[in-house]
Amino acid sequence: MRLFEYQAKDLFRSYGLPLPKSIRADNVQGVLDAFGKLSHPVAMKSQVLAGGRGKAGGIAIVSDAAKAQQEAQRIFDLPIGGEKPTSLLVEEAYPHDSEMYLSVSLDRGDRSFVTIAAMAGGVDVESMAGKVIRKVPLEGIDERFAAEVATLLKLPSSQSGQFVKILLSLERLSREKECELAEINPLAVGKDGTLMPLDAKVIIDDNALFRHPEFAKLHPEDEFEGEASRQGFAFVRLGGDIAVVGNGAGLVLSTLDLVGDAGGSPACFLDLGGGAQKDRVEAALRLVNRLPGVNRILVNIYGGITRSTDVAAGINAVLASGAVRPIYARVSGAEEEEARKLLVGTPVKLYGTAPEAVDAVVKGA
Repeated sequence: MRLFEYQAKDLFRSYGLPLPKSIRADNVQGVLDAFGKLSHPVAMKSQVLAGGRGKAGGIAIVSDAAKAQQEAQRIFDLPIGGEKPTSLLVEEAYPHDSEMYLSVSLDRGDRSFVTIAAMAGGVDVESMAGKVIRKVPLEGIDERFAAEVATLLKLPSSQSGQFVKILLSLERLSREKECELAEINPLAVGKDGTLMPLDAKVIIDDNALFRHPEFAKLHPEDEFEGEASRQGFAFVRLGGDIAVVGNGAGLVLSTLDLVGDAGGSPACFLDLGGGAQKDRVEAALRLVNRLPGVNRILVNIYGGITRSTDVAAGINAVLASGAVRPIYARVSGAEEEEARKLLVGTPVKLYGTAPEAVDAVVKGA
């Protein structure tokens, strides 16, 4: 479960982390009201779950009310990753000379948590030079651990004590709230040497949510996830432009890997489940056809309990109802030949193997 920035910062505050003064605004007038209550300039930041807000134009620094109104309207109207913000975070801009990176995250390969710190912020973790990575003990970290990280970063004594307090608070938050990721990027170094988190990213482990009822109401139900749940699909939004539909979690996951390896960006994981009939196939395709940002649909079905002819009938029902994104399909297994005959003459592009279908959908051929 990914938190919006303002939600993550509320959590940061509850753990004593320092933050610039900020106000969440749900409309342009709210932005202007917040602007009048804060010191200027202010940063106005789109509250979306997608990354890359800055590059997409979702952040603006303004110093006067007229510009604040203009930029607020622009940002509210700006979709990022197919998502338009329903609120903006208006925050006092923090003058600083340099930036750092700090996080506590789950290392799935090592089955442990790690602290990652670097003397650079605002870039991909993988590209950070001189980053410090330390495995977090099961019992958590102490001042000695945090001080060793500060030493490895070669922080001056004036900043080391601040860093230790911030890292201790961030790790405690991560451990107590069972986060997959608790990240500060950037951790700004002010002109007077004061360390200040300027952004906050928190991802809660979905499997631990039943132990944390405080997070239950943070997000309204996503309309697509809600519909998928009512239809009985296993569905996860991923933010790309290729909707992936299949039958069986293993098949869908392997298809996602194939799409990613081919340079594509999956928009969703949708598992029809076993024994899906025409109506369920039709409902699934109608759902992914409405997903923001989707421009192609990949259907990968191996007929067994699910009959290939039911899949073809479901596809045809969607095609008959109106405009549909281009569909690329690999349908094999039980009743495969009959299914192919049903789709002959339709706009659906059929392929004999999953790699062929993936290659075509990624290329948009």
